[in-house]
Amino acid sequence: MTQLGQLYEKEKIEYANQKVRENAKEIARSLLEDGIEIVKIMKATRLTEEELLNLQNELLTI
Repeated sequence: MTQLGQLYEKEKIEYANQKVRENAKEIARSLLEDGIEIVKIMKATRLTEEELLNLQNELLTI
């Protein structure tokens, strides 16, 4: 594979990972709104406690 092809593949993977994270955050927001415990959300979404606390703070300021 050429260097350009490798770069393209790397960018596709990074884009897919970004979309997975965004989706996990949307799911986490919904679960936080439903009052689900952070530990359970961490297991379900693989987001960090810090990320979930930030999302929770965002929800409180809305």
